[in-house]
Amino acid sequence: MARIPTVREDDPATPPEARDFLKRVEGGLGEVFNAVRLLANNPAQANALIDFVRSVRHHNSLTPTLTELAYTTASVANRCHY
Repeated sequence: MARIPTVREDDPATPPEARDFLKRVEGGLGEVFNAVRLLANNPAQANALIDFVRSVRHHNSLTPTLTELAYTTASVANRCHY
């Protein structure tokens, strides 16, 4: 059982800000991962994090291929399987 509740857009108790955040992520990714549902517990901070990640990923001096290679290399080096 998760210690941090996952936020569901179909739950009537979900605050509008969290619902908007989930829609924003779904619009950008096409789906909402469980990790994002955890972030939705604090929509203001979650939106700031998403803005930061998008900035790092898309507004850097690397080509898209090198950016992906950097992410993959970091994942392998850190034994990240997610």
